[in-house]
Amino acid sequence: MVKKRVLLTVSGLALALMSVLCSCMLLDLFKKSAPEEEVIDIANFTNRSMLLSARRVTEDGLLKTNPVISPDGSRLLYCEEKTVKDSVTGLDVIHSDIVMLRNVNSSAKTPLVSTGNGFTPGWYEDNTRYLFSFHENNTRRIVRSSSAGGGRTNITRNPVGTMDQSPVIKNGIILFCTWEAGNWYLYSMRDNGNDVTRLGIGMDPSWHPTENKFIYVKRTSSNSAFSIWEMDMTTMQETNLYEMPRFNIRKPIFTHNGSHIVFQRGSEQVVTGTQVSTSSTNKQSRQQTANTEVRWQLFSITAEGFNESALTEGNVDCTYPSLDQNDTLFFVSNAAGVRANKTEIYKAQLNFK
Repeated sequence: MVKKRVLLTVSGLALALMSVLCSCMLLDLFKKSAPEEEVIDIANFTNRSMLLSARRVTEDGLLKTNPVISPDGSRLLYCEEKTVKDSVTGLDVIHSDIVMLRNVNSSAKTPLVSTGNGFTPGWYEDNTRYLFSFHENNTRRIVRSSSAGGGRTNITRNPVGTMDQSPVIKNGIILFCTWEAGNWYLYSMRDNGNDVTRLGIGMDPSWHPTENKFIYVKRTSSNSAFSIWEMDMTTMQETNLYEMPRFNIRKPIFTHNGSHIVFQRGSEQVVTGTQVSTSSTNKQSRQQTANTEVRWQLFSITAEGFNESALTEGNVDCTYPSLDQNDTLFFVSNAAGVRANKTEIYKAQLNFK
């Protein structure tokens, strides 16, 4: 009886050990089969002849949008976004906080708007104040605040449309866009909120650095892609500068001397990989594949709309370009984690020589 009990005990231990071993093997197999996050080195998605000294600015992996560098190049505003459930409707809504890097050479950040309702910031020329879109009561209005912190001042006392956003200022005149009557419209107004004037259909306005004109994007029909347009504020004449019929264009900005325009547009990128097939006899075969995906990439053209050049490329998204007075380019990319859309801010020196 003693021998039999010992044998049963040994057998039980063996079964337990085999169970643990199988569990470890299954866990190891799961880990090996799980896809690894795809991280793209900055040298592999930037045009190194046109973007010099490219490097990453932030390191936290949070979802970032709308970086805007101060005119003197010392500080950076941007938005951190997250999707949350509305406590009343139960629907997904976007919360956006505005944060600032007081030193663009350091990732240490300062929260400026932490209530989830600050969008699309834009600097004043004095490098100390900024404009942004403030969400309240299901609409957005343009407001002003100080980068030193503190309160806010409503500029559009009553929202012009339902989505007043993307304010940019030069010589006391603010350009912005808003959504109303089923379309995006451009407006101008004075810094005190007076003389609100509708300019026409369009969005993403950006001033010329010296001349009385600005660029923006718009669709010419409901089925067309966004293209780059220019409006002369003296004659109110519109000019179509550049279009790529198959792909949308967004966020055009002038270089500091007004000679070039940088923007983001959709672009087909070749994505390579390996396809693994298993036959009926459990034999595996591997085949290299190449597919195309549309990604957001950064491009430049001359101010007249010619000579498009790719600044970024590859299986990444590069968005929201911003330039300082030295033509240092700041932008957002998910190269730090493509599958999880882990976005960071990058900087590089533009080179058109």
